[in-house]
Order: sequence, then structure tokens, then C-alpha cells
Amino acid sequence: MKGVRPHELATVAPPHQLVHALVRNLAEAVEGQAVYGMPSATGLVSVASWPLGPSLGAEAAREQVAGGGVVIVAEVRRWSDARQALLRETALWLGIAHRLSWLRSDHHHARSRADGLRAELTTARERLAQVRDLERRRLVGAITTTTLRDLAEVRTRLRSGPARARGALDDLIDNFRTVVRGVYPAMLPDRGPREALEELAATLPYPVHFTGTLGRRVGWQVESGLYHAVAAVLNVVDGLVEVHFHRDDALRVRITAPAPADDLDAALAHDAERISVLGGAMECSVSDGTAVVRVTVADRIEPAVGPAPPLDHSPLYRQVRDLVRQGQEAVGGPEWEAVARRLLDPPRIAVVGSPESSAGVTVFPGPANRSLAQRLAADDGVDAVLCLVPPPHAFRAALRLARQRVELSESATVEQLTDRLAAWRPVLAARRALIEMTRLVRALPDGHPLRWSVDRTATEAHELAELDLLDTIERGDTKLLRGMTVDAARLLGTHGTDARTRLGLPQDADEPQIRAAAQQAATHWRTQAEHPATGGRDRLACEVLARTAEGILRS
Repeated sequence: MKGVRPHELATVAPPHQLVHALVRNLAEAVEGQAVYGMPSATGLVSVASWPLGPSLGAEAAREQVAGGGVVIVAEVRRWSDARQALLRETALWLGIAHRLSWLRSDHHHARSRADGLRAELTTARERLAQVRDLERRRLVGAITTTTLRDLAEVRTRLRSGPARARGALDDLIDNFRTVVRGVYPAMLPDRGPREALEELAATLPYPVHFTGTLGRRVGWQVESGLYHAVAAVLNVVDGLVEVHFHRDDALRVRITAPAPADDLDAALAHDAERISVLGGAMECSVSDGTAVVRVTVADRIEPAVGPAPPLDHSPLYRQVRDLVRQGQEAVGGPEWEAVARRLLDPPRIAVVGSPESSAGVTVFPGPANRSLAQRLAADDGVDAVLCLVPPPHAFRAALRLARQRVELSESATVEQLTDRLAAWRPVLAARRALIEMTRLVRALPDGHPLRWSVDRTATEAHELAELDLLDTIERGDTKLLRGMTVDAARLLGTHGTDARTRLGLPQDADEPQIRAAAQQAATHWRTQAEHPATGGRDRLACEVLARTAEGILRS
């Protein structure tokens, strides 16, 4: 038999030519034709074939390729066990080559993302260095200007006697306290920029009226930058001043006052530069004797760099991702592309009943009715809903009956809900993709391998069984696991997905304690599942819980 063993070929062929080299080697070894292709609704889409040109003749054998596709040999005069073994080995290495191709693509995208994040981080560091320099200059100017002026006054009065000097010293101390209050207002870290500005306004010789709100608190750098920008404006205007706070996609403040005699842009040039370094803007305009200053700053200045959720740590996620890629190759089209994109998206959260916008979530003022629930539960909808108004039964029912899972919370904060979804992110993403793929593969022929793979994954995945059971428990099914739902929900991960939290152990529990608790939980739930008095639904639930505990033991 001609040709070489596929593993030997893999050591010498360039990675980008390995697929074609394997197919050619197989064709020459069996003295016939070989083709590696992807099944589609219209037939086999060839990825590589040898010899080139002629159509495929009488098929002799075929072998499925891991990761998608099939390798077929045809026009073979004599078929033998040795050639069958070579076909299987070639299919194995084609699967490896297919996997390597995707890994190279993933590596390329990851490297591009890392380069982008590195550039963003460098830019952020440069901006923060500029902020530090500008703040240093501002502090030096504020302290030295006031102090030197007052010290000069003290020196002048000392020449006239101690009594007059004492008054000048008192003024110096008061002015220095005012400077310190402006540098680091005590109210700012505790109460936020509006309350700190109200405290500052109380010391000004003219009235300042405040309206509006900035919503939830943001980072110290943002609040400090906004405070000092608005404070600078208040110190250069006069008369009746109106300050209005607003928040949408950024923090916004509008200051309205009688136009000062001095050039407003020149007076605020330093502060405009400082707020621009923070990624914000200060715009001044004067019309009909009225000055309007608008201060805008984003609600965060640091780059959005954080540890990526460990999606690839989930075997289910990796399996579903491979199925999506097979669908893209075998069928393609915008629907499969949409599934692939959503698989990478972070969990989506909607807040119902909030009048204020919030970063990273979609806000719906209300009402919480069936129509809104159906919109939120659509296939391209959200993963969780935080309802700040009492949801009616129709709203709950519409979310519960949705094809996609939508978690409903009435008491958690956005941050708590985000953390909870982050822990379940790989499973949630895989489940959403599987539901969509189950619909899409119905258009494929009955014998298409992708249909079977999707159905098997959706049926056999233990993580999905865990999530389904947790959904049932949290929706208040009073007939399921009576008296045991609290322990069951904890083991399923309602309070956290790490082993210690699932088993109800303290965070400093060591490995022997974890194993002992997991063994006890596995024995308990397995005993419950095998008890003659345990009903059908309870038995299935106990089996899921036993598998969860046994999985902790194996990890």
C-alpha cells in the first residue's frame, strides 16, 4: 500500500496544508479517490479532494470526522482491513487538523483583542498620568496662591501691631480650611458629588439652586473630576446660579448663571483640559447675558479590561461551540451567524420599573405586563429581569413559558444579578445556543449527523439538567422535593457554583472536608432516588442532585 501513516505526514506537512496533504495521501494509498467534505442541505461541500477535477465515483467507504464533516473514498479496486484502518486514522487526523484550524483562528482573535486591550491600557495610563500632573498643578496653585496672599497680608498687619495681625491670622486659617475643603471635600466620598457641591454652595456669597440627580454612585476618579469641574464653574460665576444634574449614557451637569465680565473659556481652560483627560468635556456658551456651562463625563474612565469569563473551562460550552461551527460550515447563513455571535455575548439584564439608566443593562420604566415579558423573553431577548415593581401573574407566566430561560428577580441588585449570571454564563450561553440550533437543524435531512449531535447534547448534558431543576425549584413548585428544596437549590448552585458554597461549607474548608461533604451529599441523594416511596419527578430530581455531588467528588 502506497502512502505514509497520517501521523508521520503531520510532522512534515505545513499546518495550513495538512488537510489537503492527508486527503491526497489517503487517495494515493488506496489507489482511488478521496474527498473530505461537509454535509449540507444540497449535498456534500468539498473541503479537499484528490485527484482534482473528476467527480466522485463509486463510493467504497466513508468515515465521520470529529468536529464535523466526513471523509469518503471511491473508485477503489480492492478494499481491505488495512485500508479501512488507514481511513479511520486519516479521519482522526483530519479532525485534529480541523480543531487546529479553529484554535489558530481563536488564537489570532485573542491576540488581536490582547493588542487592542494593551493599547487601550497604555492610553488609559497616559491619561491618568496627565490627570495626576494637572491635579498636582491645581493643588500647588490653590495652596500657594491663597497662602502667599494671606501671609503677605499678615506681614503688613504685623507692622501695625499684634491685634491687627491676629485678625489676619484668623482669616488665613479660614481661607486655608476652605482650600483644603476644595481639595478633598469630606462630603464627596460619603455622599457623592451633588451633596458635596451643595456643601460648597453654602459657603458662596450668592444663591445656588440644584435640581436633578446623577443616579447610582460611580468611581471615585469620575466623581472627583466632576465635582472639581463644577466647583470651578461655581467659583467664577456670580448671581443666581442654577445647577441641573442628569444621567443617560454619561454624567451631565448644566450650570446656568449671569454671564461674568471675564472670558469664561479662559477662566475655565485649565479645568476643561482636566475634564477632557478624564474622557469628558466642558462646553461654555454665552447668550443674552446668560452663561451656560455643560460638563459631561463618562461613568468610567478605566479601560474595560477584566478577566474574561472562563467559558472554555466548561466542557458543555466547548461542545456547543463546536456544534455551532459545524452548523456554520454545513449550512451557514445569517441565523447561524447570529447564534455564534450570541454565544460570545455576556449575559443580558433588563431592569423593569426604574426611571434611570444604568450601564450594562436595558431599562424599561414599565409597566410590567405580558407584552413586555414576551418582548424580554424573545429569542434575542435578555437572560435575566430585575423587576422593581410588583410583577403581575401574567408577567411571571409569560417569562416562565418562554423558550429561552429568563431569570426573574425582585429583590437583588444589578450587581448581584450580574455576579449570579456570570457564574452560570457558560451554561446559559450553551443552553440558549442549543435551543436555537434545535430549531435550525430541523431544516436538515433526517439523517444529517448535526441533527443527531444537537439532540444528543441537549438531552445528555448534566449542566442543563441542573439548570432546569433549579428553575423548577426557584419558581415555587411546592410538590417537588418537599422539605428538601433549600438544600437542593444550594447544591445546584443558587448561592454560588464553587464546591464549598454548593456543599454549605465555610470558605476555609480544606479538601478532605469538601470530599467528605460531597460523599455525604451523594449518598443522601442517591438513597432518596432509590427509595421505593420516592415518586417519578422526585426520583429524577434526586438523580440529578446525586450526579452533581458525585461530580464534585470527581473534580
